[in-house]
Parts: sequence; C-alpha cells; structure tokens
Amino acid sequence: MRFWNRNITTKVASAFLLLSLITTGVVGGVGFYRAREALRQAAFDRLSVSATLKEDEIARWFEDQQRDFFLITQFPDVQRSLKILLGSTSPPETQVGYDTLSDYLQNVTKIKPNFLEIFVLDLRNKVVVSTNKSREGQYAVNASVTYLYLQEVQPGETFDPIFYVSLSTGKPAVTLAAPLYDDNGDRQGAILVHLNLAQIDQIVRERTGLGDSGESYLVGSLVNEFTFISREIPIEPEFSEGISSPGIDAAMQGSSGFGLYPNYADIPVIGVFRWLQDQDIALLVEMRQEEAFAPARQLAGATMLVVLISVMGLAVGIRWLARQLQLSQEQLERYSQQLEQKAQEANAANRAKSQFLANMSHELRTPLNAILGFAQLITREPAVPQTQREQIEIINRSGEHLLTLINDVLEMSKIEADQISLSDNDFNLHRLLQSLEEMFQLKAEAKGLALKFEDGANVPQYICADEGKLRQVLINLIGNAIKFTEAGHIIVRTEVSPLPPQPPSPYQTLIFSVEDTGAGIAPNELEALFEPFVQTETGRASRQGTGLGLPISQKFVQLMGGNIQVSSIPGQGSTFSFDIHLKPAETVEELVQQAPKIVMGLAPGQPTYRILIVEDHWENRQLLMRLLAPLGFELQEAENGEEALTLLESWTPHLIWMDIRMSVMDGYEATRRIRALERERRGLEEWGGRGVKEWGSEGIENVRNSPSPHLPITSSLHPHHIIIIALTASAFEEARSDILAAGCDDFVRKPFQEHVIFDKMAQYLGVKYVYADTQETQIDNLDNDSPPSTPLSPAALQRMSPDWVEQLSQAAIRADAGDILDLIQQIPPEHANAVKTLTALVNQFQFEALIELAQESRANSQG
Repeated sequence: MRFWNRNITTKVASAFLLLSLITTGVVGGVGFYRAREALRQAAFDRLSVSATLKEDEIARWFEDQQRDFFLITQFPDVQRSLKILLGSTSPPETQVGYDTLSDYLQNVTKIKPNFLEIFVLDLRNKVVVSTNKSREGQYAVNASVTYLYLQEVQPGETFDPIFYVSLSTGKPAVTLAAPLYDDNGDRQGAILVHLNLAQIDQIVRERTGLGDSGESYLVGSLVNEFTFISREIPIEPEFSEGISSPGIDAAMQGSSGFGLYPNYADIPVIGVFRWLQDQDIALLVEMRQEEAFAPARQLAGATMLVVLISVMGLAVGIRWLARQLQLSQEQLERYSQQLEQKAQEANAANRAKSQFLANMSHELRTPLNAILGFAQLITREPAVPQTQREQIEIINRSGEHLLTLINDVLEMSKIEADQISLSDNDFNLHRLLQSLEEMFQLKAEAKGLALKFEDGANVPQYICADEGKLRQVLINLIGNAIKFTEAGHIIVRTEVSPLPPQPPSPYQTLIFSVEDTGAGIAPNELEALFEPFVQTETGRASRQGTGLGLPISQKFVQLMGGNIQVSSIPGQGSTFSFDIHLKPAETVEELVQQAPKIVMGLAPGQPTYRILIVEDHWENRQLLMRLLAPLGFELQEAENGEEALTLLESWTPHLIWMDIRMSVMDGYEATRRIRALERERRGLEEWGGRGVKEWGSEGIENVRNSPSPHLPITSSLHPHHIIIIALTASAFEEARSDILAAGCDDFVRKPFQEHVIFDKMAQYLGVKYVYADTQETQIDNLDNDSPPSTPLSPAALQRMSPDWVEQLSQAAIRADAGDILDLIQQIPPEHANAVKTLTALVNQFQFEALIELAQESRANSQG
C-alpha cells in the first residue's frame, strides 16, 4: 500500500524501472538461449568434422596394414621360404629357408614400424620363425583367436580387425594372420603379425578443433564388457570392469549421432558418437559442456552486466527525470495557481466591468428617464408654444441618440460575454424596409444623395426572424453609407437566394446589400473593420460614432446564420452584403401594429386605484406622479424601500412601481419583505385571526423590527397580493430573472414610454382608459420639420463669417440645439431658405449634416 500512496512521478519511475528489468531480463534470456543453441550447433558441427576425419584415417590405416601384410605373404621368396621351412625334412634346407625368411621379416619390421612382430606358426601353434627371437620355439596362446580370424579373412575382402587384450602388454591388440598351404592345398601353418596401435592412438588423440577439454577415444567389446581401444589418458583402475555412458551405449549398439549427455566419468559433455562398422569399434569425440557453452555464459554475463549498468544509469536518469518532473510539477502548480489567480482577477475584472456597466446604465438611464419622460409630458400639453415644442422634440431626439449610444456599449458588452440570443417573431418585412426608407430619406436628401430601395420579385412580405436585430443591422449599414458618401447614391437591395432550401428545412436565405459611392475603404483596413472600437481613417476623420456599429452588426448577422461581406474600391465606393436564414411567417394578423393611443383619463365606473411610487430620485418620482395624477389615480410616494414598508402599515396600494436600485433599502429587499407580509396575512386568516391575539402588541412590534416583518395587509381588489412592477435602469437580461425571483410581477426598463406604463396597469389591474382622438391631438409639424426640396449647399454658409461657421460646427458637435437655433436667428432675413433648411436639420436631429456643411464651408473658404 505504501507504493500506491506515493506520488505519480515515483510510481511512473518505479514501474518504468520494473518494466526495464523485465524487458532486459527477457532479452538477456532469449539472447543466452539463442547463443547457447548456436554454440551447441557449432560444437556439433566441429565434433562431427573431427569424428569424420578420424574415422577415415582409422579405416585407411587398417586398410594399409592389411594390404601390406597380404603383399608380404604373397611375396614369392616368402612363399618359397615358408614351404621349405614348413615342408622340408632336410635340416640344411630347412636352415636355409629359416635364415632367408628370418632376414626378410627382420627387414620388413624395420621398413614397416606398424608391424610390431611378424612370426610363423606351424600346425601345433609353435612359433617357427619370429622377428622376436625370444619367442621362437614357444607356443602361441592366442592361436584360437587368430585361427578363427584366418578362417574368415581372405585376400581382397573387407578387413575387420579383432581386438583383444595382449597378455604381454595388458593393452588392446590386433593380430593379422594368413594361412599357409602346401602344393596339395593342405594347411601347413600360418604367418601372423602383431600390429603396433601407436599410430591409431595418435590419430585418436589428435585434438585439433576440440578445445581444452576435448577428448576422442575408441571403444571396443572384449568378451562381456566395453573397454577403451585407444585413449589419451591411460585406463584407470576404476574402469577395470568396463565403461559406460549414453554415447558409448548407443554407439556400441550400432548407432551414430550426437547429443548432450554425461560421459563415462559422469561429466556433462557434448559429444558425437560413431559406430565404425568395418572395424567393429566405436569412435567418440566429446567436449565438456562447460567449455562449449562458455561463450554463451560470458555473453549472458556481459549482457546482464550491461543490463545492470544500463538499469543503474536508467535509474539515475529516471531519478533525475523524476526530480525534473517534480520540479516541473511544482512549477506547473505555481503556474496553475498563478493562472487561477489571474482567472480570479479576470473574473473579478469582468464582474467589476459588469458592475461598472450596470452602474453606468443605471446612472445614465435614470436621468434619461426623467429627460425623456418630462419631454413626453410637455408634448401632451396643448398650450405649449410651437417653438418650445420644437425644442422639446430636439431634447427628446438627443436623449434617444444618447440612449442608442448607451445601448451600443452595453450590447457590445453582452456580445463579449456571449449573452445575446435570437428572439424570432413574425413581422412585415416590406413595412420594415419602408420605414427604414422613410427614416433615412430626409437625411440622404439633405446631403444631396439618392437613396433607393430595390426589392426582388420573390421577396416574401411576412417572415419569421429577429426583427429588432435585422433592423439594427440595416440601420447601421445604411447610416454608415450615408455618413461616408458625399455624392452619388446609396442602393439597398433585398433578394432571395437562387438556391432553394434543402428539404426538410423550411428556412430560405435572404440576401441584403447596401451599395454606396462613398470614399471606400483601404485594403489594409478591411481586416480590422469588424473589431470593436476600431474605425477606418475616414471614420476617424469624421469624428463621429464609437466604432461599435459594425462589430455588433456582424455578431447579429452571425446569430441569424449569415456573415457580412465587404467589397470596396477606394475612391469609388463600398458594398456591404449579408445573408440570413429565415422562414415564412405562419400568421399575419399579429403583424398589424397600431400607434400608441394618447390616454386622457380613466373610464367612468371604476374603483379608485391606489398606486405607490417607490423611487429614490425625485425627478423620476415626479415624472410618474405628474403622468398618473391627472388621470385620477390615488398616489403615494416613497423614497426607498424602508419608507414603503412603513407606509404599508396604514395604506395598502393596488400596484407598486418599485425602483430596484435605491439607498437604505433596495427594491429587491423591499419586494421580498412585502411578499413575506402577504404570506403572513394568509396564515393569519387561516387561523381565524387568533395569531394576532396570541402575539399581543409587543409581539407585533418585534416582528415589525425584524429583517422580514410579518404584518397583515388588506386590499379591496387583491386581499393577499399587491402587484409590484419593477423599474430598472439595467440593460442586462440576467436582471430579469433576479427581479422576478425577488417577487416582482413584471418589470419595465428605463427610460420608458408613457404608453408602456399605462399598458402595464391595464394588464395587471384591469384599468380602462379614455383615449384622445389621434387626428385631433396629433401635432402637425410638417411645415417646420420638412426641409425644402432643394438641399442646402455649403456655399450658402459662406455668406456668414468664419467665426459664425466655427461656432455652428462646435454647437453641432456638442449637439447643442439651443445654441444652433440662436446662431440660425443671426442669418439675414433674405436667406430664408437657409434658415428653414438649417432649422429642419436641427429638428430632425441631423447634427452630422450640420457638421459636414460647416466643414465643407470652411474648406471652400480656405481653398
């Protein structure tokens, strides 16, 4: 268990060492086995060659002795002398024959050293003549052996020597014999020769190629036992009863072969044994296994030594590697901790950014809510002079423009956080394009540009897509085209892709393109065109925009399944095109939209609705108070959640407009406590009112001061539930879930439109209104807002002083409509067309056109 508790580096290193030892052991074992087999085969081959050579030499030696002996016996003088010696009765003649034969045989033994003794026997086995004079006249005791031999061997036949133990030497001996006959064919005796086996011993003892322990010997059968015929080492006493080994036994049974076995001295040898058929003896050539396989053992030892050295080196290397891995792991852990810290810092920075954006959204939208709200209230007053009404419209448009910039920044933040999604709905595409044309037509005409919308024949009228995002993309592209085009035209094309949708998909592809004849875009600027806060050189020169329009548009198009493509030629113009995937609308009735009606009061016959406004900004409270009070609502206001809870003790509203971010107690906590009060109210009613009696006044006071007081609430319309609608300046979608989770019924984002306030109260309280006639209450500003048919040229401003033109440019950059109108009043009356055109541009919030007119006027003056 201690092994498994070690760290991963130690376990890997140990396992690697173990596998290395096993692998090298297997390799060493296989190498030793293969080497041993190769050495065994090589030893067998070497011993076989030696045995074959010895066998051939022994056979030739015996053949040579046989041939020489028979040549001697057949020599005419020898035959004549033998006949005289054995057949004559005359002593003188016998002596002559004896002398002649004795001299001849003596000469032969001198010439043939392998003939140890040549002698002649008569019929009584008496030695008549011998080269060993001491034996003449004696009787041979081995006559029976030689006699048997003489009866079987004839000249020209295969020579099979018979071995026996010599009585004189005690060693194996071979005697050749030939019978002697008279003229009548009767045997008279025999001539014999004792062979000198010293050369046979020399042949057998030859150890060429047998190494240090090699041994070869001859074994023969004498009477009932096996004995050495020839051997280098003399016969020892322990072998006096015969010798035996697997090799000897197999050879003496007439087999030839090789193998590994213990020899006659019980020593493991590798041997080759042969049965020499012609000589009736066994030849064995053997080598000790210890010597034969010594190279294999040396190889195995060297291999194991190398393995051990390698393993030791490997162990040192692995130890070093383990140390390095440990250091790397520690460094990686430090890096991981650093990365985790960086990630936490990044998350903190991201949260800080989100918090900052949320705060900025709240801080900007809150005053904007008051600005736009009071502007809407003022426009509801019929007695407001037309000049002030125009100024209010300017304020309203400026606020809307500022709100657009805020929304762009927040939208880009959502894109970076990957928190945007599609919201498909059915809508009228033709109406959308028509409204865009009406929106930009005046601005294009003010710059003397031709704005054309071209729709393909098959473009559907009703489609299902994200209308808001499609509108935003088209507004951004068309607005950029007008902004950066000084002369020529802008063409907005819509067409259906020629490729039909692939079944079963119902989606088809619409292609939109915006073509202009503006300044164009340099090729080196195209790559960074869709990066946030990046503008082209032309865009930076215009000193307009934030550089977020194209990145937001690209992301919206990608969400809708397409991509924005750009083709541009500097000095000639640009074309932005994109395609989106959509499907035809399933319904048409829901696409009809009506303009919001102007609420003039409450319909008769309704109860008095109590409305509580909880808002920490006085301006926003006053906005709602002034919007709702004239209609007949009973209103109360509270500066924070704590004041609202105190007010609820004595006054129960039907609906609460609850600001979310407030000091002292925010809208979340206030809503949660109100819902807790409602739950307590339901519980008290279930107890039949006994709960309050049991608590007493002191218990009630304790509950009131607790973090979530439980006090009874009564309402004539909603006895157990007060409608709470949150007012939030946050533009983040996640705020919706938090607001609803706190207990709010709904929420409205700031800045809001007045009709949204009225619609929410009608939805939740069932309030019915009296509406004004749209035709009668609508303010007609066409005469004042519409510019003349002839656009104003920059030369018209050259009548004014350069200082006046500079002040106009700076006021337009600040979007200060009041200063611009003051400057317009300085224009002489004879230039009424210029006054009317500039006033219309201010009323239509065309500050960019005013800036461009001022810049071109200054450029023409300097030129």
